[in-house]
Amino acid sequence: MSGHVLLIGDDGPARNALRDRLHHALFNVTPCDRLGSIDADQYDCVLDTRGRIPPKSQFAHAALPILAICDANRDHGDILGQGAEDVIAAPFHDRELIARIRAMIRRRHASRELKLREGTNRALGFNESPDVFAHQKTCFVVTRTGALPPALAKLDTACLPFRFRATAPQDFQTMLADRKIDAVLFDFDPMDAEQAPNILLDMRAHPNTRYAAILCMYGADRLSKAYEALELGADDVFAQTASGTEILHRITLQWQAKDTNAALRQSNQIGLYAAVTDTLTGLFNRRYAMTHIQHLCKVAQTKNGSVTALMIDIDHFKLVNDTFGHFAGDQVLIAVAETLKSAVRASDLVARMGGEEFVILLPDIKERDAKRLADRLCQLVRKMKLDAITGSVTISIGVSRYDPTSLITYVNPDILKQADAALYTAKRNGRDQVSYFTQF
Repeated sequence: MSGHVLLIGDDGPARNALRDRLHHALFNVTPCDRLGSIDADQYDCVLDTRGRIPPKSQFAHAALPILAICDANRDHGDILGQGAEDVIAAPFHDRELIARIRAMIRRRHASRELKLREGTNRALGFNESPDVFAHQKTCFVVTRTGALPPALAKLDTACLPFRFRATAPQDFQTMLADRKIDAVLFDFDPMDAEQAPNILLDMRAHPNTRYAAILCMYGADRLSKAYEALELGADDVFAQTASGTEILHRITLQWQAKDTNAALRQSNQIGLYAAVTDTLTGLFNRRYAMTHIQHLCKVAQTKNGSVTALMIDIDHFKLVNDTFGHFAGDQVLIAVAETLKSAVRASDLVARMGGEEFVILLPDIKERDAKRLADRLCQLVRKMKLDAITGSVTISIGVSRYDPTSLITYVNPDILKQADAALYTAKRNGRDQVSYFTQF
């Protein structure tokens, strides 16, 4: 099912016909002639066929969105102000009704998912404080005249997170080439309306408007095609005769939905970041390093490059934990990680493989430079000053190199295993030194 709709209306043929049409569109529908006691968690949205909006306080949760069906001569702004999230005038096209219901359900599910992820991220310590100094963003209004329509010009957006900026179609296309757009409202006159499908498809395909809130204003005689705009990528459609209250409500709603979807994408990025990084040091973890080394070796084979691996182990780290405690051990790990990362190039990768073991992957570096770097890293760590412990910290390093252009080549290069073998040679030879892998 596409979602669970609570259908409110007087029992009769009209409500039954609407219920059947919603069933045909794969919605689960529960008819109801009065609210009574309703658990809002059972439903995804409310469809009110009476044109009267029940107070949201009657629901267990005020977040349940309501779509109202009203007479064509009714001011939509009044209904939206009473608590409806969306409104559609009768008579309407079934496809427009279905598109608006699905859009409401998508917004509700996105809001639910964001709250769930925010709770998880907050528990993991990933959530950042909101930017209280955020600048007012821009909603572009594309009109043939290049001026704001009268209803928009009268709106006061001083306290809103966005402002309106009118632009002509040709100027908007030029602007679109080099900047991302957060929200855009197209004011289609009868001549432009024929180009609306192509424009909407282009907006959703363009990288700078793919995630933008896109709204359309049509003349009253063109609203019968509103469902086409909704199906082609528009987030909302309304008449050019709409009141300022209705326009403000619709744009604010879509702006909030855009921000919710942006937060969800950011949450995905946070989840991906958490999956490939070490929480203590902030370095990449073993999972990422193992994938990255395979990629570097393939690039080296294709472009006759090279890859050098430095496997690094903190000497006598267990003794640090046993003597000074695990908190001190964590401080040592963080300090070593920062020292390693500060000494390499931007193209190099530093990762924590686990415990007190690190790896540095160096693409296309000369052999002598890799040796110098390894020696320098030992010196830098040895000179670290830490308040958490007494004495100095040292590291042992094993170095391995893969160079498909050299006389010695390996069919399946496993330079991490080779670097690890060299590392144990350095530890057997007394630690605080660098050892180089050789197969002979």
